[in-house]
This record gives sequence, structure tokens and C-alpha cells, in this order.
Amino acid sequence: MDGIEKSMEIIAHGGEGKSLAMTAIQKAREGNIAEAEALLQKAHEAIVKCHQSHSELLFYEADNQDLQISMLMVHAADHLTSADMAEALAEEIIHLYKEIRHV
Repeated sequence: MDGIEKSMEIIAHGGEGKSLAMTAIQKAREGNIAEAEALLQKAHEAIVKCHQSHSELLFYEADNQDLQISMLMVHAADHLTSADMAEALAEEIIHLYKEIRHV
């Protein structure tokens, strides 16, 4: 398994998910709740891809125990974590905007 390639997939999908989640918050702040929810769904789809790549690395390591850990992998794990947090917070913030605007 190419740990570098999987790490780059995690970084790419995690970055996309985080960016979409943040954009969703901005759209909710502007009052466009429908667009915010659509962006949040796209964020979720990107983050699922991120988790899939991460799981592939985990399963490979469990089976083979020869994966070379690198700073790139650590960086990828940070992207995964921050994307998860951005999605969770975006869900809550969008919910709050919906309540404030009585949507």
C-alpha cells in the first residue's frame, strides 16, 4: 500500500469537507439555509471519503504491521480530525441559524 497516496487522499477529502462545512456556515449566516444544508451534505460526502481512505490505512496496518508512519500521515490525521469537527460544528451552527430565523 502506498501510504503517501492514501495520506494525500485524506488531506484532499478532509480539506474539501472542511471548506464546504465552513462555506455552509457562511450561507446560513446569510440566510440561505437550503444552500447551507446542501453544502453540509456535500461536506459529509467528502468526509466519508476521507474516512474510507483512513480506514484502508488502518486495515492495512492491522494486517501487515509494516506501514511507515510519516509526518504526511500525521498531517493527514489532523485534516481528518479538523474536518470532523468542522462538520459537527457546522451542523450545530446551521441549526441555530434556523431557529433564530424560524425556518
